[in-house]
Order: sequence, then structure tokens, then C-alpha cells
Amino acid sequence: MKWYYTEGKLTVSSEEQERNFLLDDLVLETAKRTLIVGRVRIIFAVVLVVLCLLQFTVTDFPSNQSVYFYIGFFGTPIFISAGVSLIVFGLLKNKRLEVKALSKIFKKSQV
Repeated sequence: MKWYYTEGKLTVSSEEQERNFLLDDLVLETAKRTLIVGRVRIIFAVVLVVLCLLQFTVTDFPSNQSVYFYIGFFGTPIFISAGVSLIVFGLLKNKRLEVKALSKIFKKSQV
């Protein structure tokens, strides 16, 4: 595998193909991913805080229950928040075609 950078283009050539990537596109796609991950973390935190507030302020704390009940009682807001965050991440992520293509070429050459 050979690669070289000229005039804003990253050219990667392997035994099978040669492909040009614009460096600006690669950086932009990576920056978008970082922004999306940050937003998903904020959504996770907000949903978790809202669910915990609803669970602990609206209802009475249950007593005389088994350990498994309390694991579920405290774990449920975390699981729901994680599920909502996963769905939001799936909806927000863009197709990172250039980054995926570059990664695919490098993985093929390593094997």
C-alpha cells in the first residue's frame, strides 16, 4: 500500500485500487462525528436526570424488597436513557462515506 498527500488530496493506492480523498472532507466528517457524540452524551444525561427526578420525587421509595428489585429500580433509568441515546445517535449520524472507504482500504492492506 502506498499513500501520498498533494494539494489537499490524500491518495491511497493498494494492489486492487487507487482512490483520492479530500483532506477537508475527512476532517469535516470526523468533526461532525465528534459533535454528534457530544450531543448524544448531553441527551443521555438530560434523559437520565429527568427519569431519576420523576422516579425519586413522584413515587415513594419502596421498602422491604429483594436486592434484585433495587438493582432494577436504580438500573431502569440508566437503561432507558441508554436506549433513547442509541436511537438518537442512529438518527443523527451521517454516512461517513469517505472515512469508511479510507478505513476499508487500510484494513484490506493489513490482512
